[in-house]
Amino acid sequence: MGEKYIKNIDFEKVLDFKNLIEYIENGIESRTFVQREDFSMTLFAFEQGEGVSDYSMPGDTMFYVFEGKMEVNINEDKKFLLQEGESIVVPSDVFHSFNALEKSKVLIIIVKEQK
Repeated sequence: MGEKYIKNIDFEKVLDFKNLIEYIENGIESRTFVQREDFSMTLFAFEQGEGVSDYSMPGDTMFYVFEGKMEVNINEDKKFLLQEGESIVVPSDVFHSFNALEKSKVLIIIVKEQK
């Protein structure tokens, strides 16, 4: 068996994605599946009102909401409401922030230039 590139998850087993992470009171829980220099994939559980202030990443960032509702702000002038089953991609080096409008579970994938 070769090296495993995806971590913190069972292999060769059908899993209920929504149950891979639980909410924590008044906070943010995360579970990283892949963390490389050029690619990361992390599952988050946000309590209502939790989020991340304005920042930028040197890579394209994809948000996929699989439970709840999130507001994603891009460049402070574009606001997007994401509901269960919806996603959005923020281009590399663009400032953005996000906030959970209700308890939300989100998969965040970041893809950067491979060096």
